[in-house]
Amino acid sequence: PQADLQSIDVDVPGNGYYPALSTAYFIEHYAIAQEYASKSDLLVEKLKRAQGEINQELASAVLTNGEPLNAQQIIFYNDAVYSKAKANLLVSKLGSTHRDSATAQSQSAVDNYEYWKGQSLNAMR
Repeated sequence: PQADLQSIDVDVPGNGYYPALSTAYFIEHYAIAQEYASKSDLLVEKLKRAQGEINQELASAVLTNGEPLNAQQIIFYNDAVYSKAKANLLVSKLGSTHRDSATAQSQSAVDNYEYWKGQSLNAMR
């Protein structure tokens, strides 16, 4: 599996202040479903969207007075972005299934979405 992750690993560049993200890290550490793990374009899109949302939420926060982020801040930032991307991926998964299946899964998916959204918010505190 590790070789498979390397073959589909795509880096999502940071902005010079916030770190780059990795699709392989996202797949491995956030239990991304196999049906999405091979779709690099989709994963990159979800990571970029989450990255933009988190960066916007943090825009008014003065984290380091211009100094680079420390290791702990990078961990929290990454957790916020990856958790937000996971939440958004769960919502898109719900929309891509058949209506009957979606109805049966809706409560579970909403709970998962809320969980990962909460994880993202907690990482920014």
